[in-house]
Amino acid sequence: MKSQRILTIPTETVEGYAVRLDDEVGIRELMRLKERDFNSGKIFTLIPKNKTEISKYAIIPELARSFVDKYIPGEITLILPKNPNFHHFYYDHFDSIGIRIPDYIPFQKILNRLGPLILTSANPRGGTPKSITGHLPSTIVDFTRKTPKILRQGNLVVNL
Repeated sequence: MKSQRILTIPTETVEGYAVRLDDEVGIRELMRLKERDFNSGKIFTLIPKNKTEISKYAIIPELARSFVDKYIPGEITLILPKNPNFHHFYYDHFDSIGIRIPDYIPFQKILNRLGPLILTSANPRGGTPKSITGHLPSTIVDFTRKTPKILRQGNLVVNL
């Protein structure tokens, strides 16, 4: 059962579950709902309020800068090294962080009102994410290695 702390929220790709970044109780409830722990190998995506806030949470390698400029906001999640100055009970367990900013006006309005969010797809573990637009989930590109790698291909096609 979903908590009142967890929002079901549409994005331009699939429906998501979102919790405020500063809501530890809500994040722990989201972890239970999605059957995730700190060793599960899956990390919830962080949604900053805007592009300029990305560097508060992550280090943007030189190779990733053009992706930030060109594709964010949009249908892409960038896996980046976590900023060592960013401390958070959840993200302190990880060296990298997924960053995404959906390009969807209803989502943007909620983000502007609530501040940074943690986001994951609104589906049971192993289930198919629900799309309201017919789109696939976001494209995921990992920039934590010397050579960037596409981890998941969504509707957005990028050239590495």
